Amino acid sequence: MNPFLIVIIAVFVIAFTIPIVTFFIGLKSFNQDRDPGDKRRSKALPFIGNGTIPPERNRDVSEDKHTFSAILKLFLRSWPFIRLQLLGRWYYSESRTTSPTIASNIAGDGYSYYYAPVLVSAIFAVGFLLDWVPFNLSYPLPFLYVTALVIVIASWLVLALEFTPRRQSAHQSAVAIVLAFALFVANLIAVLVVDGLGDNWWVMAMTVACLLGWMFQTGWVSSAESTVSGGVKRLIWRFRLHAHLAYFYLLLGIQGFIEIIMALLMTDMLSQSILLSDPLMPAVAEFFGESAWSREFAEELSIDQRHVVKWWYIGLMIGMWFLMLPFEITRPYYHVWIMQRINQDLRVALIERWHQLSLNYHSDHRTGDSIYRIYQDSAQVTAVIGQLITCSIGVWRYLLATILVSFLSPTIGLIAITIVVPALLLAQWAMPRMRTRSLVYRAATSDITSRIQESFAAIRLIKAYRAEDRVQKDMEEDSIVAFNAAFQVRLMIALVTILMFTIAGGILLTGEFAMAVYANQGNEAFAKELIAVIGLSFTLWNLSAFNWGRDRFHETTNNVRHIMRQWLASQDMAMGLQRVFDILDIDPDVEDSPNAVPLTSFNQSINFNQVSFRYQDDRPVLNDVTFQSEPGTITAIVGPTGSGKSTLMGLLLRLYDPSNGSIEIDGRDLREYTVESIRANTAIALQENVLFALSIRDNIRYVAPGASDTQLQRAIDVACMNDYVSGLPEGLDTILGDRGGKLSTGQRQRLSIARAVIRDTPVLILDEPTAALDADTEHRVMSNLAEWGKNRAIFLITHRISTIRRADNILYLDQGTILENGDHTTLMNIPNGRYRTFVETESDLAGAAAT
Repeated sequence: MNPFLIVIIAVFVIAFTIPIVTFFIGLKSFNQDRDPGDKRRSKALPFIGNGTIPPERNRDVSEDKHTFSAILKLFLRSWPFIRLQLLGRWYYSESRTTSPTIASNIAGDGYSYYYAPVLVSAIFAVGFLLDWVPFNLSYPLPFLYVTALVIVIASWLVLALEFTPRRQSAHQSAVAIVLAFALFVANLIAVLVVDGLGDNWWVMAMTVACLLGWMFQTGWVSSAESTVSGGVKRLIWRFRLHAHLAYFYLLLGIQGFIEIIMALLMTDMLSQSILLSDPLMPAVAEFFGESAWSREFAEELSIDQRHVVKWWYIGLMIGMWFLMLPFEITRPYYHVWIMQRINQDLRVALIERWHQLSLNYHSDHRTGDSIYRIYQDSAQVTAVIGQLITCSIGVWRYLLATILVSFLSPTIGLIAITIVVPALLLAQWAMPRMRTRSLVYRAATSDITSRIQESFAAIRLIKAYRAEDRVQKDMEEDSIVAFNAAFQVRLMIALVTILMFTIAGGILLTGEFAMAVYANQGNEAFAKELIAVIGLSFTLWNLSAFNWGRDRFHETTNNVRHIMRQWLASQDMAMGLQRVFDILDIDPDVEDSPNAVPLTSFNQSINFNQVSFRYQDDRPVLNDVTFQSEPGTITAIVGPTGSGKSTLMGLLLRLYDPSNGSIEIDGRDLREYTVESIRANTAIALQENVLFALSIRDNIRYVAPGASDTQLQRAIDVACMNDYVSGLPEGLDTILGDRGGKLSTGQRQRLSIARAVIRDTPVLILDEPTAALDADTEHRVMSNLAEWGKNRAIFLITHRISTIRRADNILYLDQGTILENGDHTTLMNIPNGRYRTFVETESDLAGAAAT
């Protein structure tokens, strides 16, 4: 063997061997030095493969029960949140007595647009009488006549449906859509096909008349001054504003209209006039002041004329760019602004419903899941609008491109249609899997959100028990599941995209090959007469026809691919919306009755009459509870843990309703008062002492933002807060950390009492109000509360004997039943009484603790 060749082979072997050996040696050393967490993460997040999802957190595709119609219904459920932005608001001539309302779809409520069809019909007739549009049956005028006649008929039909005995809004909307489409087509024919400007103004006037009927409506009402003397009518009116989505799509339609016209004109100029010396379209020649260069008067353009047309073409391109620039700048901003308003409306509705849900719901669901649904899932409503519009535009463009390419050859049109078959088969396989994976991904992301929220809330406990590593491991596991689930969603999108690209590629090659054969043979176009009517020159298969047909053919396949991708992404959005509507569909356990009245005062008594309550049928909590509380009294509720004390007060707040029995305030059942007024007349100081990262002043005023400084100081005095507030660097303006971390437990408890006092309500509920206070502070706080509450009903839930002794009435509750009822002296005189035993036990424990 040649020695030189041996040396070259040896060099190549060494060159490849050294890096490989070095890599594995370094990898072994790296693995030895790596943190165990790094190894765990790399194993769970494989470079190749889907990654694992625990079976209990995964879903099978067989669990998907959604159909095409079910997905559409989910999207349509977004309508109440889209309606305001699409239809706007009505503003009335009687603005002093009638506030703006969300606009109806077409008309109604005593208002009509009867003048619009009359105006459209008049314009239709005047157009012929004044010779705005010539009356003859030569092409292409019949197309314009038919479209204009459809506009007239549709405008009258929309009005007729308004006065039918059973108004069919769906039918009326369908006719309105036909009317809008006819207006678009009529404007397109007038500008692009029919010569002259008169027909343009004719169609534009009918368009403005229809828009005016939608924007401005009138009605008649009896004048209050003339009802006795014959009921004279007076004219009223209203106009529509803030229909931002309608404005946006009108803007989009104008832009698209201009682009279609300019694309056809400039394509013809480049392909026919500049490259093939064909004369100009009459409209183009007239626009540039060279009518002699049009197809009506010339057979061919000279080289000098073609050079002039070339500069015209460049000027049109530059002019088109400047013309479209304002649209391109304002349209994205306007779109985002509208979508955010819609998202805000849905998010507000979701939060409002979340607040209305019972404590049972909140107890059974993780907070992080609710946070994710409110913040992330609700955002899908804006994406849905864009997706539906994009898909509908894609379908329209696909159909239009298929029709146009069929004018050149029905065979090419048939090839363009064939892509739909594999697309539908692929969609049938992919969509259920996409929905299943999306639900897994969203649930996993909710879990990690919950894990983060819980970890932050329990940071003190985590540090105290050195549980950082365990929490970190749990966080990583949730994160890995979320990553793998998200990867599977994106993998499905990528897989479908690649398959559709491959299928479309084969169809594109077939279609382009057929068009190349036609162009090479110089065949005639299939619908050459119709193409000639439009004013284009693609009546023969040549290079221009091939390029134009190829571009249209590409549009067909590209639009189907685009629709598939968008509809696949829509499945993910639909699952997000479903999680949102799952909450909106939950009926609150506690709602106002139809005849509920506000609670304005408390003068006599609060009565619990044989009240029973259970969370579930097999979980009784309260049983036949009966007692009475009057203004100026303190009622203490004591008993072992889990006896139902907090639930009893929850019933008073109408956090739940009794399963049996009734609660009455001043002789009226609690369910006959509005929930809002009940809670507005009740203050509560919780054992949890929930504080916010605000100043002490703002924390106290949190439940009464309008409280005066005098009321604030009164609450501070009652809660005995002066001693520690004066010692803080900034006094009442001292900013607290999250959950009041700068204050001791006792200080937080007194702030919670002050917050309840500043509400100045006739009913006050204190849940373990003095558990963290020393004896002296407790004595002062309770004395102040007794003085402050002379005309109020105060309820205490506590285990401290010193606090209980001050109560006028003591309820000893055990297993949901009141076993003993009376003041401290009365209950202590009951031999072997449950309350007496409780007090003696607490006293013994306190004595043992003291020693």
